[in-house]
Amino acid sequence: MELNVTEAMQMTPPGMIFMTGLLREPESTRPLVFTFVFVIYALTLIANILLVLATFREEELHKPMYIFMCALFMNGIVVSTNTLPRIMYDLVSTNIISFPGCVIQMSFIHTTSLFECFILAAMAADRYVAICKPLHYSSILTSVLAVKICFVLVVISSLMLSGEMVLASLIQLCSKPRIVWMPSCDFMSLTKMSCEDVTINIIYGYVITAVTVFVSLGIIVFSYVRILYDCHKSNQRKSQRKAVSTCVTHFLVLITFYVFFLFMVLHHRIPSSTVIPITIRSTLSSLYYIFPPVLNPIIYGLRTAEIRQSLVKMLKYKV
Repeated sequence: MELNVTEAMQMTPPGMIFMTGLLREPESTRPLVFTFVFVIYALTLIANILLVLATFREEELHKPMYIFMCALFMNGIVVSTNTLPRIMYDLVSTNIISFPGCVIQMSFIHTTSLFECFILAAMAADRYVAICKPLHYSSILTSVLAVKICFVLVVISSLMLSGEMVLASLIQLCSKPRIVWMPSCDFMSLTKMSCEDVTINIIYGYVITAVTVFVSLGIIVFSYVRILYDCHKSNQRKSQRKAVSTCVTHFLVLITFYVFFLFMVLHHRIPSSTVIPITIRSTLSSLYYIFPPVLNPIIYGLRTAEIRQSLVKMLKYKV
């Protein structure tokens, strides 16, 4: 069932924005969707918080690789908390959000997206140094440096999005349908509601996306190509096998993130005339907020022995 735009506009006060929400139609499915999102949110919080605590508690995990993982887990908490409670609220309300509230939510979503792209690139670079330069690893990448890298990536992500936030806050909303065809706010949705020329907004959005994707994927591809080359050249010595096994885990996380991230990015670039209904596209793009934050701790928890052992030790101690 498609959203009636006229009805949406009639129920949206001036200066407010209507969000289509997640799978609100038919109405009878809302309790089921609400329960699903609530369970996912609870699992996301529990899994990520437990792994963050386990990393902080266990001194053996105070190493660059685990520090980057910890940053990824904390980012997952922010992503899910910024989106899933709002999705649940919209399932039982009128789906109306204020313009400032939409801008703030957009800023958190995009900042955490950039940070995750960069932290995944940092994790790939960490594996490259560990496997290709094992004798110099401890001197090249220390725990203190890893913490500094995480902090710098937060600052860079925030600065890159500051321009987007300013441009979004200056948008003059038209009387045209003020509708976000997603369960959460994003820059392109706000840009499409403007009464004025938004060429600068569109260009800025493309530049930020292109720089982020190409830089992060460039580092990731370079790191893994060098890892594969070195392993092939050295016939993958026993000392390298453990490090290589962590690459498999990281690769699973990369696929999980980028599949949903790129679909979210392409959501607004798909012509409205496409055969894929807008409701289907908006639902698929919203999976970015649901699955990566809950799957990351599960993947790392299941495949990383040190994290599993630390978690078991912590839970036994609490009991």
